[in-house]
Amino acid sequence: MNAVRRGIRNAFRNSMRTVGVVAILAVAIALSISMLIARDAVTSKINTVKASTGNTISVSPKGFFGFNGGGTPLKASSINDLLSLKDVTAVQESLSEELTSSKTSLTSPTPAGQLGSQFGFGGGNSGSSGSSSGTFTIPVRVIGTNSPGNAVVGGANGGGTEKLTSGRSFSPTSTSDVAIIGSTLASTNKLKVGSTFTAWGTKITVVGIFNARSTFTDSSVLMPLATVQKLADSAGDVTSATVVVNSVNNVGAVDKAVAKKLGSAADVTSTQATTEAALAPLNSVKTISTYTLIGSVIGAAIILLLSMLMIVRERRREVGVLKALGAPNKSIISQFISESTTFTILGAVVGLVVGILISSPITSALVSASGGSTSTNTGGFVRRGAGAGFTGGGSGFTPPAGGFSRTGIGFHFGGVTNTLTQLHTSASWSTLAFALVAAVVIAAVGSSVAAGTITRIRPAEVLRSE
Repeated sequence: MNAVRRGIRNAFRNSMRTVGVVAILAVAIALSISMLIARDAVTSKINTVKASTGNTISVSPKGFFGFNGGGTPLKASSINDLLSLKDVTAVQESLSEELTSSKTSLTSPTPAGQLGSQFGFGGGNSGSSGSSSGTFTIPVRVIGTNSPGNAVVGGANGGGTEKLTSGRSFSPTSTSDVAIIGSTLASTNKLKVGSTFTAWGTKITVVGIFNARSTFTDSSVLMPLATVQKLADSAGDVTSATVVVNSVNNVGAVDKAVAKKLGSAADVTSTQATTEAALAPLNSVKTISTYTLIGSVIGAAIILLLSMLMIVRERRREVGVLKALGAPNKSIISQFISESTTFTILGAVVGLVVGILISSPITSALVSASGGSTSTNTGGFVRRGAGAGFTGGGSGFTPPAGGFSRTGIGFHFGGVTNTLTQLHTSASWSTLAFALVAAVVIAAVGSSVAAGTITRIRPAEVLRSE
């Protein structure tokens, strides 16, 4: 214990040296801690994105594209068979229909505008020049779905941005004449939960209202799949489906299996490639932070090693006298190890505080520098399935700030664009444990060579030279 106490006191014998060594160690340890926190934050974000994005496969009839395109509806029996495929956990089906003014009492809140006519919504009411007809109104879009929970928050009509603001949903197997309607449609038609409207000559009860912060989607109607199939005389028809895979790593194999099973009747696409491309910057940040972490720990150990060698060299006479007085090597080595450990602990405490404070800006800077702030979908929407695409905008509809992607089953908003930069950095108990272990390792490495130097010091030689 006397050797340990002497070592701790010796760490403060020269205040300038102590401050210098601790400051340099603190910088190296702070960089290590910040890199560890950045790596943990990036790893957590990658795992979160993989768990909720990129593990789905979109299926739609060949050439189908909502109001545009063509194709023949798929059969629910064929889509249901996809559940038997390996690694498939769920299949979300939907049937998209349009309600013109002759089929419903609802009034569409979306103005046709120039784009409405240009994209063919006006049918015979608009000429080839794309001029808008004064009497034409955009039909009300109805989506029949067997996944109402996901239809409101992701899945059939969203990507996680819709919110059920009032009322309730309906069951996946419901055959009732009920509907969940968008807030814009509800406001235009003065509807609330419990109100009714007609569709295909049938009275439909509103059981819920959702908000997706998109004029186009908030003008839509969600109904049970079986109900829409019955009312629209489309028994067994499905215009789109989303196949949910248990892991993003299995999407490729399932994609091929789905395409083989459905053949040429369907367009089958997955978001795996897009997700992997979007995650590439985060993987780069993870690699950089790992290498920097290792380098910082090694650097701190080298700094302490050189410092202790310098200290031992300065105290050769003191070591020689202690040995001449009968002090064993073990006691002298313990004294210097205690001194180096004191330096390391002080540096670790300061470095931990600084590392936590700078971890967030460093992580953000690394992500931005690696291109994590960019994404493949930032302006409008991209058609998946047939592979064609165009950018949305204009008076016909209002795309959300993050952009949205058209899939067979609905519209997915935002995607991975914004989530990649929303990294939460925090120092967990594992980070604190690492700091402790790193301090012990640095102290041990920094003392090892110095300890070997001490054993080679001969009292007679030291005293003779003095």
